[in-house]
Amino acid sequence: MMNNQPFDNQLQMFGQMAQQNGVSGAAYIDVDPASGTLRVKLKVTPAEEQAKLISAFAYVLAQVSQGFGLQVNTRGKKNEEVNNG
Repeated sequence: MMNNQPFDNQLQMFGQMAQQNGVSGAAYIDVDPASGTLRVKLKVTPAEEQAKLISAFAYVLAQVSQGFGLQVNTRGKKNEEVNNG
């Protein structure tokens, strides 16, 4: 894993914000490189923070993907397109 101090600082800042807001939970990540599949399920406590955290997570994943030069299409509930910013 490469050392990226600004990124590490951001992660630490997000962790502190989550802790201050009482947010915790778990991330379940399924990876199948051969098929190009990456699936993430988040369980967030308190439950009322789950939608906000998932939206933020999807936004960050879209930004990282675009940074790698990938075209991003995000589907939400009932396969409707989601604005990626």
